Amino acid sequence: MTLYTPAPPARPFSDDKPTLLVSWWIAGLCSIVIALRLAGRYIRVEKLFIEDKIAGIFLIPLLLRTAVLHVVLLYGTNNISLSSSDLVLSREEIRRRSIGSGLVLLTRILHPAALWTLKFVNLEFFSRLVAGGRRSYIVTLWFLRGTLVAAFIAIVIADLAECRPFSNYWAVIPDPGGQCRQGYAQLFTTSICSALTDVMLVVFPVPIIASSRLKLSRKIILMLLFSLGLMNVAVSAYRVPKVLSENGYQGTRTTWASMEILMGTFVANALALGSFIRDNGAKKSKFRHYEQGSSGPRSGGGTLDGERGRKVTSMVVKRAPSGETSDSGTLVRGGRGLSRTASKDSLIPRGHAATPSLEAGVYGMKTTTIQVTVSEPGDGVDGGRPRGYKAPLAMPQAVSQSMSASARGVERGSTILLKEMEALPPSRPVSRKGQ
Repeated sequence: MTLYTPAPPARPFSDDKPTLLVSWWIAGLCSIVIALRLAGRYIRVEKLFIEDKIAGIFLIPLLLRTAVLHVVLLYGTNNISLSSSDLVLSREEIRRRSIGSGLVLLTRILHPAALWTLKFVNLEFFSRLVAGGRRSYIVTLWFLRGTLVAAFIAIVIADLAECRPFSNYWAVIPDPGGQCRQGYAQLFTTSICSALTDVMLVVFPVPIIASSRLKLSRKIILMLLFSLGLMNVAVSAYRVPKVLSENGYQGTRTTWASMEILMGTFVANALALGSFIRDNGAKKSKFRHYEQGSSGPRSGGGTLDGERGRKVTSMVVKRAPSGETSDSGTLVRGGRGLSRTASKDSLIPRGHAATPSLEAGVYGMKTTTIQVTVSEPGDGVDGGRPRGYKAPLAMPQAVSQSMSASARGVERGSTILLKEMEALPPSRPVSRKGQ
């Protein structure tokens, strides 16, 4: 029994129009999902994580595949039965089918390229979750990366090495044989490798979630979300017998390959989009603004507290290293992002990381603690001026404004770095001679 089946009968382009419309619709829907992910992430944290950038790269093979498929379905391929007496191919039709047959090779590489990009999105998300955890997790991540690369290379080899001589891939007349027009080696290799890697990506986070300190209900929800990858396995398992039942008809093969990409896009982005909807996960730091006359911190000495009627006479500035907690019990996070183990996305309990290090490209921020000494308005002098002193009308008055520090320790609206500040010397009354 041979692996290859007889060629399907030739069909007009009108039969392939629904397949073409579905392919473009799926490509557009996947692009919208990726755009929502990138926009949502940037709005929340003002940066893109590695997995978000990889998700953006996914659009390249997706759109290229759809554009090439348009030509393939329009021109047709060499996978047609030539035994029919009603089939008469003109020279132009043979040329078009030859072009379509050559482009099919490219689509059979772009399809797994899109799928594997989505798998790397999931893998890099796991990498952010377990960074700083057990060494076995890190080693397993590298093993999964190597497995994905090796599987993709195997798919490319199966696609290009099945037919000999190589030019028979786009031969129409005479019939080049099933190994040159049906591409079953690539079909089986892609489906098997895709299913196995999806199962590995589903199994990998299970022990991490089970050993975390999350509530049981939360663990179950996360396991269900990560188990969505099994839907890809189901699509891959159904796709192979469906294509074989129709003798490798290109329209059926294209439809189920597009469905596989749609399912992979949903699985790779479900957790990220779900966190945006629930408003949890990593967020950018929010700085509180205080104005003069409020009960919060003040921006300088000599100003009055509107509620307590007290006057700021001095202040001392200290720095707290990144990663420590402030007096209010708030964990100091800084730089352009959160520490991997401090992120709300992390499944490693805080304080249990094996190597407490920041992820690549993220820097710690040294926060500044300001201690303010206040006195009653009736004591001493007002900002170093004699009591009863009135400023000339031409002297510019102080303007009430809000000041805050950015994540890099630079005052917003200026280039003055926050430096160590010592206590101000006690102010002394200024006496006027001759009065």
